[in-house]
Amino acid sequence: MQDVQLSIWTRAGGQAVKMGSLYVTDTEARFSYAQEFVDRHIPGLSLVYPPPLFAETTIVHHQSGSLHPRFRALIPPADEQNFQRKLMLAFLREKGVEPGSGFEADLALLAQTGHGGIGHIDVFADDEAAQHWYASDDSGPLVPIGDRFGFSLKDMISWLDADARFILESLGPTPSVGGAIPKLLVAIPAEGWDGRISLPNRTARDDRIDVVLKIERTQAYPGLAALEALALDIHREAGFETPRYWHAEVGGLPALAVERFDRDADGAPLPMESLYSLLASGAKDIVRHTDGSLDRIGKVIDLADPLLVADKKAARIHLLERVLLALLTGNGDLHLENLSLIGAMGEAHFSPVYDPTPMRAYSMHNMVCAVPFGEYGEHTGVDDPLQAACVQFAQNLGLRRTDLGACIERLLAVTRDYGERVDALDALPAENRERLVTIHRDMQTRLQRLAGS
Repeated sequence: MQDVQLSIWTRAGGQAVKMGSLYVTDTEARFSYAQEFVDRHIPGLSLVYPPPLFAETTIVHHQSGSLHPRFRALIPPADEQNFQRKLMLAFLREKGVEPGSGFEADLALLAQTGHGGIGHIDVFADDEAAQHWYASDDSGPLVPIGDRFGFSLKDMISWLDADARFILESLGPTPSVGGAIPKLLVAIPAEGWDGRISLPNRTARDDRIDVVLKIERTQAYPGLAALEALALDIHREAGFETPRYWHAEVGGLPALAVERFDRDADGAPLPMESLYSLLASGAKDIVRHTDGSLDRIGKVIDLADPLLVADKKAARIHLLERVLLALLTGNGDLHLENLSLIGAMGEAHFSPVYDPTPMRAYSMHNMVCAVPFGEYGEHTGVDDPLQAACVQFAQNLGLRRTDLGACIERLLAVTRDYGERVDALDALPAENRERLVTIHRDMQTRLQRLAGS
């Protein structure tokens, strides 16, 4: 593989500026800040790589065939079932780019499509490409998605083996969000979903809202859109900040248009970084978003230099309650990519809730939690290892047993009618409803006992 140099930019300060350069070889990836960027005092590559501390230092990632975790988040995973990767590779073919190895494809995707995504990091092939992209703020027309897409989209979502040409011709390349569930970053009318979409906004517009459009793969995950909507409702009722959403239909398939929250009122991107990126940046054993344990997030919260989180007690309670609510709702997919901090260094806090879908409704995802917590599975000689794990998790976060009990009681009250609400989801097959309600009832009973002990 030939060495590759990429240009890193951001609009986090309101104007497009070059952040630095990424140089990639067969054996390592090297990022360096541009000095003029350091002098601007705006958020840098990562919360753990603040520009003032790394102004004179090259940040080196030594793993062969890989990139800094912050950049990996901008590339759809190399999974043959990944809709976004298929779409972006189709875009490269349209431009006559045919990358070789998987890592070469990653770099080509990063250079051509690594901008305009979630968060404030934009990657380009060179400075000229960056300046050209920023020069236009045209999101294009709102396209009636049903008229343009029709059955071919349904076929693509169902089998993930059709050409993406029809999307590219209708919209041009759209930034992607990782995951096997088809997701596109688009804009919809300010009044809400009406079947029309456009490319995402590059500046704030009164007539459009930026959303993540999530399209249900009904063959594999029937009822998923309705389940996610219910989960967002439950989290909002529990006091968590949640984005607005609209029920949608795309090519005859159920979908959700979920409002993006990584832009400010003026349309400037907000720094947003997953806990996977933060942990993997400093720990060699964190390679996948399911590695490590949720307890280690407490160390990120407690960092003093650099100081990341403004209100540490609130962050600890947030994390504890996210785990407890995931248990009660049957969301076994609370991994490190589904937890993020938003905001600048010293002011960061947990982002609004995203991707809280109760995936345990589907047998292939029926696990307690994607990432261990509280040494779950290691407790011996106890009546209920899950209860012991919850106690240990709270202790590892520096919280008292009374804090744990209060959180459990509050969330039990919020979810008291959760089983009935799941049963009312006609879009979810009866078998999946029964599985999820059974899981909820079991967790409800076990956490009630813990709260009362």
